Parts: sequence; structure tokens; C-alpha cells
Amino acid sequence: MSDIAIEYKSQIKEYDISILNGDLKECDDLDSAVIISLFTWARAAAGEVDENAPRFGWFGDKIDADSTDSTGSKLYLLKRKKITNQTIMDAREYIEQALQWMIEDGVATEIKVEVERNASDVNRVDALVQIVRGDRSRTMKFNDLWSFL
Repeated sequence: MSDIAIEYKSQIKEYDISILNGDLKECDDLDSAVIISLFTWARAAAGEVDENAPRFGWFGDKIDADSTDSTGSKLYLLKRKKITNQTIMDAREYIEQALQWMIEDGVATEIKVEVERNASDVNRVDALVQIVRGDRSRTMKFNDLWSFL
């Protein structure tokens, strides 16, 4: 399996498609799939946002009107919330939901997620995501989760 590489650009504090020698860089790991799953905005249900607020969502989910697939996560719904234990639990749930497709599609056998308030900066939420594939695993750490949204 080969995907387009998506890499974090620290100078602009954003993820972007990676270019190598003028061409799209490819990768064989799960990083790009996890990044797209977490930081693409899934469509919010009507009751999850204020009545007149946009529900967002990725336009590609509308291509097949009969599909129940949803790309992305609802982490963006938490960005402006006060960081409480409930906010931490909601972030963990949103991450697990966004990555559930990997288990359903056989890409991963298990997903482990840890979300915590940063001990040295109480305005920061960090996440650790481990994707288990048989006897191999890939762990990704997202420091200051809200900065990616």
C-alpha cells in the first residue's frame, strides 16, 4: 500500500502534502491515514451544534448518498470548549470513532488511544494513538491537539 505522504510543517504549524524532487512523496505507513482521519472535519449531527451553526463535513462523503461512511473526526467541536475531564473523554471518543474504519476495513487489529491534559501547560491537550497491526504497531503523538484543528 502506498499513500501520498502528509507531513507536519513546523514553520507554518500545519500538515501539508509532501513534495520530493518536484513529485508527490509517497509513504507506506499509516501516518497519512491517521492524520486525515483525525484532522478532516466529520459532519456534525444537528444536535451537536447550535441551530444556525455550520455542521461542516468533508464534501467527499456526499459522493455516494447511500453510504454511511464518514471521513474525519469531530475534534473541532471541542476546540473552543473549556478543558475538563469530560472534554478529555470526548476527545478520546472522537479519536476512536474517527479511526474505527481501520479496524472495520482490516487495516488494524486494535486502536489504543490516550488523551490527557498536558501537565506543564493546562491549556494544552495531548494525544497518543497506537495502531496495532498483528505483531506490529505504530504510535503517533500529537502534542497540543487543538493546534491542529
